[in-house]
Amino acid sequence: MQAKNLLGLTLGAAAGIAATTAALVLLGNRRLDKWETLTQDDAGNGDFVSLSDGTRMHFVARRPATTLRSAQDDVILIHGLMDSAEQWRKNIDALAQTQRVWAIDLIGFGFSSRVKTPTYSMKMFARSIREFMDAQAIARASIVGHSLGGAVALEFAHDFPERVDKLVLIAPATYLLQFRPELKLARRLPAVPRALIGWTMTNRRARERALRDALGDPAHFDPEELARRLRATRVKGTADALVAMLGSPHGSDLPRDLEKITAPTLILWGARDRAVPLRHGKHHARALPNAQFAIIENAGHIPQFEYPEIVNNLMLEFLNK
Repeated sequence: MQAKNLLGLTLGAAAGIAATTAALVLLGNRRLDKWETLTQDDAGNGDFVSLSDGTRMHFVARRPATTLRSAQDDVILIHGLMDSAEQWRKNIDALAQTQRVWAIDLIGFGFSSRVKTPTYSMKMFARSIREFMDAQAIARASIVGHSLGGAVALEFAHDFPERVDKLVLIAPATYLLQFRPELKLARRLPAVPRALIGWTMTNRRARERALRDALGDPAHFDPEELARRLRATRVKGTADALVAMLGSPHGSDLPRDLEKITAPTLILWGARDRAVPLRHGKHHARALPNAQFAIIENAGHIPQFEYPEIVNNLMLEFLNK
């Protein structure tokens, strides 16, 4: 009799947990549907390039006042995870004093297309940059990448070295991404990770904490900056694209083949970076054969936002050599 009672209690508890989980998943997905209200056409500025797979890549371009330039004057800016071309707002005009600058939105981010199948990989991102350059008749360019964008910049330099002039890497996540597991749950039960993303993305405190944790000095927190950076996450299909990324293979030869990347490289790192450890910067500096390493004191994971004048001067000095 006791065994039957225990079994009944266990089944009842399991049913309650299942019902609660189902309700949370349903509510998380509903919150997300209310959050994602924008389309690519809401970008507001910039332009688009159509890629061979049918996706559209959004970009913002700035040109120097003078029309005289060489092929080495092109600079492509690649944002980090959950970010967009908007993250370079404090840098793009400074670089455009002497360079022709292109700030792109990677596929799945910003106002570029959302792919909902697990086909994202580092090599896919690298190919999309090559196609972007082909569409703009850019033979070679210097590539600037932050966090995820830094790892993508390295993948591009590895796969297409003939298209790279110089590299500027701001806290590249190369060593973190190699350990990112392929989450098969994202393929089998996409509603569950989608709901978790929905709860996080639509929670004001979670959004604010994410930006605060990326800063070296909490006093640099700016609600208006947060709103600008979050706008692109409201594009329809963003969460589905993230779920597809979780279910996609890593698909990279890095960091194993870093020593094969010979382009002159400037590595910048915030001394108070809590997202990507400072020691990873030293790993990059040792592995890359033609790299120089600079630490931005008091900066966190986004030094180009916290200390734009310092970062802009370092980048311009390096790029204009």
